[in-house]
Amino acid sequence: MLGRYGILLLSLTLLHSEVTLAQQVPALFSVLKQGHVAFQVGGYWSTQGKAQHIDINGLIGDDFTVTKHDGSNGLVGLGYFVEGQELNRVQLSYGINLFYLPETSVSGTVVQEDLFSNLSYGYHVTHYPIYAAARAKTDLPINHLALTVDAGIGPNFMHTDGFVEHSLDGGITLPDNAFSGHTTATFSATAGIGLQLAKVFGEMPLECGYRFFYLGQGRFSKKTDQIINSLHTGAAYANAVVCAVRI
Repeated sequence: MLGRYGILLLSLTLLHSEVTLAQQVPALFSVLKQGHVAFQVGGYWSTQGKAQHIDINGLIGDDFTVTKHDGSNGLVGLGYFVEGQELNRVQLSYGINLFYLPETSVSGTVVQEDLFSNLSYGYHVTHYPIYAAARAKTDLPINHLALTVDAGIGPNFMHTDGFVEHSLDGGITLPDNAFSGHTTATFSATAGIGLQLAKVFGEMPLECGYRFFYLGQGRFSKKTDQIINSLHTGAAYANAVVCAVRI
């Protein structure tokens, strides 16, 4: 048992913790109020898809080749950044950055039992990465122009869907359509460089630049237990051109 002195000591410790927390919360809100929102739009070009062998119980299995592994689409992002310290004319900031990379497609052929290329297949991949982000900005000799460098790491929620097979021999071979969509949380990272022009929209600056995404690897769910291993996307990458407005 604690005894009266132990209870008194515990009470004083809890009281001190509550006072300290009460002092820190306003300071935290004060820091967050100094942050800014960044709205981002652009386009990206992705690379994904993996040639692989799918084992089937009691059979040799199927080879999935890839004939189209790149695609493009628009993207949008939303970030919130809080300014940190300034080091040698480099302004640092930290925050969180969310992106939505709409679907791109992968397609190829199915070689059944290592012999017959009687089916084609295709599927879609969509990305929802969330990053703990850091940014560095330094002014250039040109008025109102600054160089920015971005980096971030975090999870990417990769969603696969739309898997479908088509007969290549006039309908003689029936599609299996043995996979269904799946959402995978995978490690992701991003890095970019850009130019920021001050006071483009009133007091709001405009920034445009290049960004690279490593988006991880996703997979599909199996529709039948006859299939031993699942279809994967392989490692996914994206190159993007992104413009941002600071709100």
